[in-house]
Amino acid sequence: MFRHHSAKLTVTVEPADNFIRTPSEAQRIWWLYRAGEDLVDDLMHLDLLSAGLVTGSDRPEIAGRWQDSDAHYSADELIIEGQQVMQDWEAPLMRAMAVQVAADGGDILEIGFGMGISATYMQDIGIRSYTVLEANEDVAQRFKGWQRNFPDAKTSVILGRWQETLPTLGLYDGIFFDTYPANEGEYMDYVVSDVTFAAHFFPHAAAHLRPGGVFSYYSNEIDSLSRRHQRRLLEHFSSFSVEVVRGLMPPEDCNYWWSNSMAVVRAIK
Repeated sequence: MFRHHSAKLTVTVEPADNFIRTPSEAQRIWWLYRAGEDLVDDLMHLDLLSAGLVTGSDRPEIAGRWQDSDAHYSADELIIEGQQVMQDWEAPLMRAMAVQVAADGGDILEIGFGMGISATYMQDIGIRSYTVLEANEDVAQRFKGWQRNFPDAKTSVILGRWQETLPTLGLYDGIFFDTYPANEGEYMDYVVSDVTFAAHFFPHAAAHLRPGGVFSYYSNEIDSLSRRHQRRLLEHFSSFSVEVVRGLMPPEDCNYWWSNSMAVVRAIK
């Protein structure tokens, strides 16, 4: 049994006798102790971080059909189905992820165009080609306006859900995943119940990367990756590295991110 008690937290882990059946009892105790200490450390760290979060706001449910829902752009955000799909405070984060994916040039695939922030950074970095899969019709039209700013670049948009369009495509040198759940089922299954929204895309990214290709994504991790997150990555990629973008400033009413930092992942095929 593992037990931690302090002024702020009490944690008890009491497994059944047949749980973690190691060759020796000493090994079992060691593993339980280490796992318990990890849990306590994570919870105490979250306690420290909690004081610095913005208040946030309630997210309305997604009620309509995402593909033909109106996309409302303003100077600082994109709203679809009442959802804060993207806001301009993400620019430093988008730049960091664009650098990870596009630093070596080559052919880049992005899932979700959003406000075009990361797409613009990739063009500034210099890449051979840029393709984006976009599920929303209005956002795809927005891409065409953005495209006119780069007349000499090889850029293209493919309209439709990535689940339907990606299987028709080949291999890329870099893939960037930063899309949004298209319905409440996806939100519950992949945002609430999974380690990160992009996790269900990991096998698809790996399948469409050339050897040595780079994958990055909106991680929903504040300043490190959980062990569960790391295991999911290593099921599909040979290695990964992490950097932390700090100084983010989500507004007080942001309903999808509340911290001033986020971990950026570079996963290698």
